[in-house]
Amino acid sequence: MTGISLPASPSRFLIVLLGGRYLALDAESIQGVLTFEEVGSLDDPRIHGLVYRAINLAEQLGVSNNQGTANSRIVLFSERGAHGSIRVTRVQGLLELHPSQVLPLPSQFRGPERRWYQGMILFAKSIALVLNSSWVLDVQVASVEASGGEGGIPRLVAAQKISMNNSRIC
Repeated sequence: MTGISLPASPSRFLIVLLGGRYLALDAESIQGVLTFEEVGSLDDPRIHGLVYRAINLAEQLGVSNNQGTANSRIVLFSERGAHGSIRVTRVQGLLELHPSQVLPLPSQFRGPERRWYQGMILFAKSIALVLNSSWVLDVQVASVEASGGEGGIPRLVAAQKISMNNSRIC
């Protein structure tokens, strides 16, 4: 039968608050959400034998992040064999949307931020930017792929650095 298209399956996102900015994380990449008490003093949480390297996403995006609140959480995620953890101000919850509800980035996004975000979602009288998990884990993914994808913990050679012009922060 031709001409019959199947409806697109819904996409699920974990909505988090990071330094006053809503971010949407692809739920397929989320491995867990922990409190600071559950992690303890570890910078890189180890869960079920896997190390989730701490990524300072607030620094990468050029936002301040108050991580000392009771609502602060650590989000564990992985993609293509790389594992990372980010500290967020608050977890808002899961959101399930039809793919057409994920809007493209507006033309104001002209520079490197086009790699950081995959789109945006209308959320809580604001927007949540859909974070590109591959970009966040980029250094680790490259390291895993260079090692042939073996199960070992990737060794980071250089930290990813991004310079931002404050007038371009959305």
